Amino acid sequence: MTVYSIIRTPRFDKEFGKLDNSVKILILKYLKKLENTENPKGYAKELSGNFSGLYRFRINNYRLITKIDDKEIVIYALSIGKRDTIYKRFKI
Repeated sequence: MTVYSIIRTPRFDKEFGKLDNSVKILILKYLKKLENTENPKGYAKELSGNFSGLYRFRINNYRLITKIDDKEIVIYALSIGKRDTIYKRFKI
């Protein structure tokens, strides 16, 4: 069984730190779930346009923007935020 590791970027950590504790717990549980799955892309939606090559995971009203590297078996957590603002704030 292939297990993915998650690397949190400084940007993700900064945004994550601003969230309420209840939301943090929810997101940490979700990240743990992703680590223990063989195919994280099965839970994700591939983004298009300016975000091509990136994936998003839906966690209630929040969106987790990631890059999934299947060769290295790594998920890079790039950004986290509310659905209505994440795509406006996130720049590649």
